[in-house]
Amino acid sequence: MRSRRRRRGFTLIELLVVISIIGILVGLLLPAINSAREAGRRTQCQSNMRNVGLAILGYVNSKNAFPPSGTFCEDGTNTLPADPTTSVVNNYIPGNTANSSVGVPMYSWVLPILPYMDAQDMFNQWTMFNTSSTTSGKTTTSTTAGVAYYDTTNYIAGQASNATIATTAIGVLRCPDDVTAQPNQGNLSYVVNGGFSLWHPIAYGWIGAQIDGTGTGTILTWAPSAAGFSGTIGVTQKLGVFFIQSVYPQGNPLKIQWNVTSTLTSLADGASSTIMMSENTLAGVATPNATYTAGLEGSWASPLPTLTTFIGSSAVCGGSSMQFPTSKDCTAGQLASASVVSGAGKASGDNDGLGWQFANKVGTYDNINFAQNAGLTIEGSFPFTNSGHPGGSNMMFCDGAVRFITSTIDGTVYAKLITPAGSRLPFYCKQMPLSQDAFAP
Repeated sequence: MRSRRRRRGFTLIELLVVISIIGILVGLLLPAINSAREAGRRTQCQSNMRNVGLAILGYVNSKNAFPPSGTFCEDGTNTLPADPTTSVVNNYIPGNTANSSVGVPMYSWVLPILPYMDAQDMFNQWTMFNTSSTTSGKTTTSTTAGVAYYDTTNYIAGQASNATIATTAIGVLRCPDDVTAQPNQGNLSYVVNGGFSLWHPIAYGWIGAQIDGTGTGTILTWAPSAAGFSGTIGVTQKLGVFFIQSVYPQGNPLKIQWNVTSTLTSLADGASSTIMMSENTLAGVATPNATYTAGLEGSWASPLPTLTTFIGSSAVCGGSSMQFPTSKDCTAGQLASASVVSGAGKASGDNDGLGWQFANKVGTYDNINFAQNAGLTIEGSFPFTNSGHPGGSNMMFCDGAVRFITSTIDGTVYAKLITPAGSRLPFYCKQMPLSQDAFAP
């Protein structure tokens, strides 16, 4: 009788051990895989930002000036082009009484650079102004007005309306880590450097908030009252790179005196030490909101300041970003160099004012990426740097370099990176030279 050989299989204990080992290996690999995926998305985000930034620099080389952050058209009745309080722009500043029926929000900084982003056809189809005629008896009167970015009616037959163009997706304008982006819409993940105010002639600042819908505006005093609006512009132009522009309907000879632009030569602190743009996941596509978007939809073409620019914290001028004052005096000494640094042996005034540290103070509501960490979702409610990346944000500098800036960067260093001419600011807010080692990777 032939003896049978006994077949030996795996025991239950052996199977459990093998499964446990596989589980441990998978658990060890997942963080590495997720980290690699995040690194890939961040690299793609940097690549997109670089392409957009190079388009801006292409515009600068052609026009010898940076494009306006946003362009608005006056309503034709404003005959005081030296007084910005009469401008329609005031109606579109968040926190003001929204009145989108006055004036026209025309386009953002993205539109002028479309020809440098391989989108010449979209630029060519954009309608800037529309002329209408009315006849009374034998008299015909023509009226020219700016055309809004959301306009669906004023366009040349056979071409696209501004509304259609503005909601057309442009791939390089979106960061892969922008989780608020909406498919097939006019997304925008990148915002340009507005300095420390949403509008330069009337320095509207912003106070961040921990809860959606509770952020609020504030007025910043950047120049002595005797200096007037021109004095304010003289300071705010040194604090930022991109500024809102206002235009009159075609044919109006009045020159708007508060319009300013930056050039490469105006970057006194150096292009390699000045931020051109950063990320903000709460910009671009937005649902109408009376507080933050003047009741209008948002897209990459919207010139509304909280959808196009980022600013430094208004807390630099005193107080805390967790307080809600109606105004802040930036000339009151908070940003001035201390007369003596105890024990440091430095000469009088040879150091930065203490207020600059609040440009990015960890633990405050204006800190880089606070909106991400707090789960804020309302588009246009957070005009500060905010990315979908853990630990910081991609930023492009005016020399074309893209760097990852951590959310814990020293506030004084961050303030200097925002301001293109901090060395030329008045004594009450002048900045000391910036060491490039302070933000080097």
